[in-house]
Amino acid sequence: MADSSTSGARVLAKNEIHVRFDLSAPEMQKLSSDLMAEVKAAEDAVAALPEGAHSFENTVLALAFNEGHADTLSSSVTFPQYVATDSERRDASSAATKELSAFQIECNTREDVYRSLKAFEAKGEKLNDLDARLLQKTLLTYERNGLALDPEKRDALKKIRKEISDLCIEFQKNLNEDTTSLTFTEEELVGLPSSFISALEKNDEGKYIVTLKYPHLFPVLNWGANPDTRRRMEEANALKVNKENVPLLERVLVLRREAAHLLGYKNHASFILEERMAKTHETVIQFLAELRQKLIPAATKELAVLRDLKRKKEGSLEGYKDEILGHDFRFYHTLNKQENYSVNEDAIKDYFPMHLVTKGMLEVYEELLSLKFRKVPDEEGVPKWHEDVDLFEVKEAASDKVIGFFFLDLYPRDGKYGHAAVFPIQPRYERVDGSVQLPVAAMVANFTKPTPDQPSLLKFDEVETFFHEFGHVMHNMCTDAKYARFSGTAVERDFVEAPSQMLENWCYESDVLQRLSGHYEREEEVLPQSLLEPIVAAKNADTGLLNLRQIFFGTFDTTVHSCEDDEIATEPLWQRLRPEVTLIPQAPNTNPAAGFGHIMGGYDAQYYGYLWSEVFSADMFARFKAEGVLSPELGSLYRECILAPGGSAESMVGLKKFLGREPTQEAFLKHIGLE
Repeated sequence: MADSSTSGARVLAKNEIHVRFDLSAPEMQKLSSDLMAEVKAAEDAVAALPEGAHSFENTVLALAFNEGHADTLSSSVTFPQYVATDSERRDASSAATKELSAFQIECNTREDVYRSLKAFEAKGEKLNDLDARLLQKTLLTYERNGLALDPEKRDALKKIRKEISDLCIEFQKNLNEDTTSLTFTEEELVGLPSSFISALEKNDEGKYIVTLKYPHLFPVLNWGANPDTRRRMEEANALKVNKENVPLLERVLVLRREAAHLLGYKNHASFILEERMAKTHETVIQFLAELRQKLIPAATKELAVLRDLKRKKEGSLEGYKDEILGHDFRFYHTLNKQENYSVNEDAIKDYFPMHLVTKGMLEVYEELLSLKFRKVPDEEGVPKWHEDVDLFEVKEAASDKVIGFFFLDLYPRDGKYGHAAVFPIQPRYERVDGSVQLPVAAMVANFTKPTPDQPSLLKFDEVETFFHEFGHVMHNMCTDAKYARFSGTAVERDFVEAPSQMLENWCYESDVLQRLSGHYEREEEVLPQSLLEPIVAAKNADTGLLNLRQIFFGTFDTTVHSCEDDEIATEPLWQRLRPEVTLIPQAPNTNPAAGFGHIMGGYDAQYYGYLWSEVFSADMFARFKAEGVLSPELGSLYRECILAPGGSAESMVGLKKFLGREPTQEAFLKHIGLE
């Protein structure tokens, strides 16, 4: 498993991975220009077809091949903004991405290409289901970009879309480049592990420098016993890039509404949901509201428990407030798990060194999905963007057939994307000559870095995150999509999280946890039952409050994207909805919407999808729980029904096939402890 041997069928990664990670800023600009010229030439050829000459091959298929080629090459330009080690290349990537986004808008509004597609459609040629879906989705792309509008409205839409694209890129760049830090004395960091404190840098005054990056922010909020320290960190995070990003966000919200109105939709939410499983804005509102009502009784009881813990801990302090505030929740949630469930997160992480978690996780996925992973050694000549990055080859276990490659970039660094995400940087598709371009994905995360004294140690929620994100990697690796448009995670956005959410459940299985763990000083010593049992027991600790938090994000997202006010003021809405939905107030005069990257990065009007897809993930896991969580037979069916199709069919089709019935909420409600 995951070795560097060269046995078996050899497919050289350097010949299969067509994305470049070593381009200079000028080379990115040149590639971007060359790519736009290539794409335009291909589209020009489709547009120039004479009347009566349109066929599936020279029209629909020609555009599909062009799309696959462009998706691949563009990653060499668009991906570096998230991972490049120097600001010049990150800036060049952001600038080129803006150009490519603007160019894509031009492509998606070409009336001459659309006319060629409509000319082929009018012939009424009999197509198989997959090719008919490709035609329908291709046409819908043009129609959702205004090709049914008169020229004046179409030009207005193009202008709006370009401005939206530019503003979203600027929004994310501001987040990536943020260098906000706070300084604290050792006394102010009371409660935090000595290993955490010793890894911090100091300023000239001897104070510790703490950034807002996740490996700093979350430990302080989880374990920092000084409430003022937590308050300062929480408020700094809530104020992060407020000045820069709030105007960008609010402008984009207005522009999205204008674009929806031009296209004949009631609002942006209605426009987005047309292509989602939920279908309508009303369905989403009802889903969130009904679930909130089911959660409120449990959340109210949970809040009372946390308030009691706070009273005991802080009741005698000056300025004590007898309520759970924003900077309190993580700390008392952690304390609740320690005191009422005996979860010792600091001790637990000693049993999850990164190298063992990675090894164990890969073994689990190999067994479940009948795969083999091989770490590709540097000697094979594949350039990487940083020395911390590892490349893996993915093979079918039975045949040794190579089916894809993935990169792991797991540690934080300056200028790097600040969250955890998987980037499908090379789609799978069948080329003109019948050969297959293999899929390539990159997992980018920000787990705690190793220090001279100890390896990288993962908190349990980080182990869950690793399993979740790697589930997206597998979705990309196991695809058998014929067309790039349908490759891997190119499914309905409100289903895309379901496969990864389901795989988080493996972290709570005793057999799996034994594989993942080993004390970093004594690797043969796996996580003891005394630490394991409380983890499983605490799985649904504060589940009401935690799910209300997700409902809040979904409600905020849905509200701002269906708002009809002339100007959309996000701060007062956030300040009102946060306590109304979560029962926990927001720090005054702060607006965390400035850091809500999801609604500016592709999840606009879709955040509800996390909970929506959890319903399906719980239903799928219930079958694994009943028949064997590491059953290769069930894993193969899961690959066939859920992972392999990608967007080649409606996700509900594969879901019903895997479940053998209609999906229900029963497993989900049980999963979160409500029934």
